[in-house]
Amino acid sequence: MGNLRLRYRIPLAVIAILMMMTLFVGSSYALWQTTDYQESVNKIASGCFELSFVEDKKSINLDNTYPMEDTNGLKTIPYRFTLKNTCSVDADYTLYLNTLNPTVGTKLADNLVKVSLLKEGGATNVVRLLSGVDTNTDLTNFDYDIKDANGTVITERDILTSYILEEGSLKGKTDTTEGESVTYDLRIWIDASATKEISGQTFEAAVASVAYATSLPS
Repeated sequence: MGNLRLRYRIPLAVIAILMMMTLFVGSSYALWQTTDYQESVNKIASGCFELSFVEDKKSINLDNTYPMEDTNGLKTIPYRFTLKNTCSVDADYTLYLNTLNPTVGTKLADNLVKVSLLKEGGATNVVRLLSGVDTNTDLTNFDYDIKDANGTVITERDILTSYILEEGSLKGKTDTTEGESVTYDLRIWIDASATKEISGQTFEAAVASVAYATSLPS
């Protein structure tokens, strides 16, 4: 009987020791645990991003024009506009010439239209048939609806084709410098290959610029 009690006492003693060790380890861990916190605050602030589009004249208006050689087309009065980075974020931009459904008459075919885009200070005036210019398939950035003073759409203008005229980049302004700007002259005329069959036809198009933020200034 005495031996039986001793056998029970030994396991109970072992369990008691293990419980004491568990409490000691838990207490020790709590005593030695430490937690640190960030003293500063994480902060994200977006930079200013805007590209202005400034026109020197409203449009190219060649009423009653006629097919002409490139030398004469380059003498026509251009549509001049300026892109300026007015904010601190650098920007890439793309210039498009979007052809529209004419408001009057039949549309003049793009393969009879010549275009020239000259950057201010540029040495080369490249003349191209519009139909040979690369096109853009994403028209989601464009809206040529004509609206009244209240913002109500008066006339919806459908874009037929969006041609990519130019791509470039403009650095943003800093504490000591203004943002970069660039000025272009756009000329459009009827190619000399056109025949009298184009009589009464019309070509209408509008320039658009789409800018993309690239990086914050260093």
